[in-house]
Parts: sequence; structure tokens; C-alpha cells
Amino acid sequence: MPEPPSRQESRICTRLGLSAEEGAALVRALRDGASGRPAVVFTPNAPRDYEPPFPCGRAALPWLPERVRIPLEETRPGASPDYDAGLYYPLDLSSVWESSPLALVPPPAASIDLCAAPGGKTFLLHAHHAPHRHVANEVHPARRGILRGNLTRCGLGKVEVTGLRPSEWPDLNEQFDLILADAPCSGQSLPARGIKNSGALNPSLIKGNAKRQKGILLSALPLLKPGGHLLYTTCTYDPEENEKVLAYLMKRHPGLAAVEVPSLSEFRSRLCPFPAYRLLPTRGLGAGGFTCLLHLT
Repeated sequence: MPEPPSRQESRICTRLGLSAEEGAALVRALRDGASGRPAVVFTPNAPRDYEPPFPCGRAALPWLPERVRIPLEETRPGASPDYDAGLYYPLDLSSVWESSPLALVPPPAASIDLCAAPGGKTFLLHAHHAPHRHVANEVHPARRGILRGNLTRCGLGKVEVTGLRPSEWPDLNEQFDLILADAPCSGQSLPARGIKNSGALNPSLIKGNAKRQKGILLSALPLLKPGGHLLYTTCTYDPEENEKVLAYLMKRHPGLAAVEVPSLSEFRSRLCPFPAYRLLPTRGLGAGGFTCLLHLT
């Protein structure tokens, strides 16, 4: 007989407004650690007619970009020579889902990925658009090195890599049409992928992450051009780090509005009045996450 949910597991189910059946399924996913689902995004190195050296499919998912494939069987994309040649970048399918609102954004002349390492969201941006200028920012030196290596290997060596803290972003002395904010978070999707994360459901850590996320977004807004877009994503489920962060931001800045994403309508959050979207690991589309596209008038 399964062990009853812990207090923290019960708390996240309650906060998400899940039924008893939905909550039990989420707890199983977090404990089983088998919800990760690989995907590969083709890089600028890959020819237009490129196909990976392992069986892949094009699932009937309205939010899946043309230059993304889903392996049809268990494989190790990182073990292929094509990976070493930088023809594709592997990630969890839920990361592709998180970036899908970019399909609604006009091709940006200038864009910035604020928390860029190891590079997934930058590669997914380039699967949708080819910005004239793109900046990939990562404050941690070791992670910045990994980011730079991935970009160079995968044909994006001309991307500008910076290591500025939020308080230093104005030093760029410019504004962007598009900001990607894949914010640091409690990482509640990591256990669903089988990656140990003992603090993922800790209320104190969740609250601390939410405070950090608000600070990042408030610092980022001066970089956004009027008429521009900000895509906020996390790999966590708790509304404290998702809907509540965005409600706070829009209250502080009435010119911001959340954008409806028709291709994600079935994932729309029931926990806020504005369009925001959550994927849980119970859907079979990866470990899960959260996404919301904001527009500045």
C-alpha cells in the first residue's frame, strides 16, 4: 500500500486546487521520478532537412515548433556524434512547452535571456525566430562557461554572453523587444525527472524564491521596450512562484498585460484571472512547468 502523502505533498496539491485523484497522481509522479520526456531542438548548425540519427516523431501538439523532434524510443541524445557536432540540443519536452508562447511574438530585433544557462531557452527562441541581436546573461561563472560552450558548439557563437546581476542590467544601456526570464525557482519538476531536490516543497524556500523572482522581474522591466514582450517561465508548480509573482508585477506596472495563448488553452491556470499556463507531470508531456507571456503597452 502506498505511503500516505507527506504534509508538504498534501500542501502543494491543496495549493493547486487538485482533486483527490489528481493529487494522488501528482504525488506518484513526484515519487516515481519517471516523468521526464526528452526532446531535441535543432540548432542553426542543422540543415533545414536534417533528421536526428535516432527514431523521432512529430506529435500532434499544436504548440510544438517545426524544428523540435520527440524521440520515439528510449535513447541518449547526448551520446550521438550529431550532438557533439552541435546539430541539436536535448532538453525535457516541458521546456519546449514553456517556450511555446514565443510563436505569438513578432520576430525581435533585440532579445535577452536573463537567466540563460545552460542555454535551452535561447535555443528554443531560435527555433521560433532568429533575432538580429541576442544577449544571453548568466551571473554564475561556472554556469556561464557551460552556456558559452553550448552556444559555440551549436552555432550561436555570435550571441553576446554577459554575467550581469539584476542591479547591473541597466549598464547594458539599451532596451529589448523580447525578454526571456526563466527564473530561478524551487524546481519542483526535478523530482518528477528523478533528480533529487529535497527542498522543492519547502514553504520557506518557496517564499524565498518568490521574493527573488519578483526582484529579477522588477529589475528587468526597464530593459523592455514599449510594445515588447516578456516571457516568464519556471520549472516549478507552486502558485507562490508563478501566478502570485505575476499578479504582483502587473499590479506594480499597470501597462503590463498577460497574453492569451490559444494553443495552450487546455493548460490554463484556474488560480488567476489572467491567462497563465501550468503543465503537471501527470500529462505525459515531460516533468512540467509554468509559462506566462506579458506584453507592455
